[in-house]
Parts: sequence; C-alpha cells; structure tokens
Amino acid sequence: MRRVLLMVALLMAAPLVAGCASPAWDDADYGSKAGATAEAAASSVALVRLAVENEARLTRPYLQTLLTETATELGGVDSQFGAVQPPSQAAVAVRAEITGLTSEAAERVRALLNEVRLREIRDPGKAAADLAALGDRLRAFAGEQPS
Repeated sequence: MRRVLLMVALLMAAPLVAGCASPAWDDADYGSKAGATAEAAASSVALVRLAVENEARLTRPYLQTLLTETATELGGVDSQFGAVQPPSQAAVAVRAEITGLTSEAAERVRALLNEVRLREIRDPGKAAADLAALGDRLRAFAGEQPS
C-alpha cells in the first residue's frame, strides 16, 4: 500500500517539477528570452541609477526599500531565466553571459543596499557611472539577441 501511495505522490508531483522550467524551442527562442531578461534587468539597473543620482533628495527608508525590492526583482529575473532549458551548446554560452550580467546587477544593488544601511552611499557619482555602464552592457546584450 505504501508503494502505491508513493507512486501516486510521485506521479502527481511530476507535472509540478516539469512546470518549473519553460522550454525554449530553438536558439532564436532562447535568445529572445535572454534578450527580454536583459531588458528587464537593464530597467531595474536604470531605476537604481536614478535613485543613486538623487540620493540626497530621497529618504533613507525609501532608498532602502527601493534597493531591497530591486535586488529581489533582479534575483527573480535571474532565477526565472535560469529555469529555461538551453536547447544547444550555443545557448549554454548565451545563458552564461546573461546570468553573469544579471548576477552582477543583483550583487551591485545588494552592495549599495549595504552601504545605505550602514550610513550612505560612499561615492554616488562612481556608483551611478558603474550602474550606467552595466545598464549599457545589458542593453547591448539584449540588442544582440533575436526579438
């Protein structure tokens, strides 16, 4: 009886596990998903850049909330794309590049959040310039992908 219940439980769980990763039918489809991921991350990075540039005009609790939510969003974008199965070796390289960029974005936002929690952003000008460069790299990556 236990074996039957275990089999039923496994069979019921299989569609849930399979639903965690969306398929990419070919390299073009995968590239399109990667491009959309890069665009979403670039938008988040741009929002943080604007907040950093205007840090003096924002309250610390607001800036902390914005950075916390953006770091969470970037992590979600990264893990959501990570669940898409690459259809080829070429797509594996695309995956490595986009997950590297989105991970870098999330790490930078978390580092800024830590600075804000400790006191303030040490060098807002440099942070904004670094974020602008990262946003440019994300948008360039997105532009290289099929739409």
